[in-house]
Amino acid sequence: MRMLRITGLLLCLALAACTTPPEVKQALAAKDQAYTENEQLMRQYRELVSNITTRHLQWYRYVQTRLKLDLALQWATTNPRQAEVPDAALAEDDAALLGSDVMAVINSIRLKSLPERKGQNGQPVFAAGSGDMTNLIQHIPDLIARVEQRVDSDAKAPQSVDLTAFDQYRTNVEALRRINGLIKQYLDIDVTLSRNDTQSLADALRTVRR
Repeated sequence: MRMLRITGLLLCLALAACTTPPEVKQALAAKDQAYTENEQLMRQYRELVSNITTRHLQWYRYVQTRLKLDLALQWATTNPRQAEVPDAALAEDDAALLGSDVMAVINSIRLKSLPERKGQNGQPVFAAGSGDMTNLIQHIPDLIARVEQRVDSDAKAPQSVDLTAFDQYRTNVEALRRINGLIKQYLDIDVTLSRNDTQSLADALRTVRR
């Protein structure tokens, strides 16, 4: 139906037995310019969303690294407790948050006099402390590296933003621009039809509409 409407418009121009009106060409040129500007705007918006996602991921890694490193040092130097959380549940939850690699470093640097902490199944989670401050300081770089690896591993799961909608929109706009260009190219061919040719076109269009 859309092609029929376009054909009808072309036929009306032909029936007038004159060249394409300047207003029609100007309208097509304006529409092509609008397509270009719209595509540029959508490309800029896509880049903005992508940059925001990248910044968000950087901030997420920074915050998570600080939180996990603080938690690891807390278990390495103190015997954490929370009034509203059972000791066994707290130990299990924090160990799961830190991961096995970070836990291995913590258990190797826990200070003397820190007691063993068991999980809810009665199995040891945090080993009894046997180290000193010198040993702890020497292992800080390794602890930081393990924490960063843990955060990087956790950051792979999130929520990457789907940008395919922007790509599909650009593809659609490019298709519309091609169609607009074809129509403009056709209308740039200025012809004057004879009355017989015009009548034949009108009869053909009526046949198609049936």
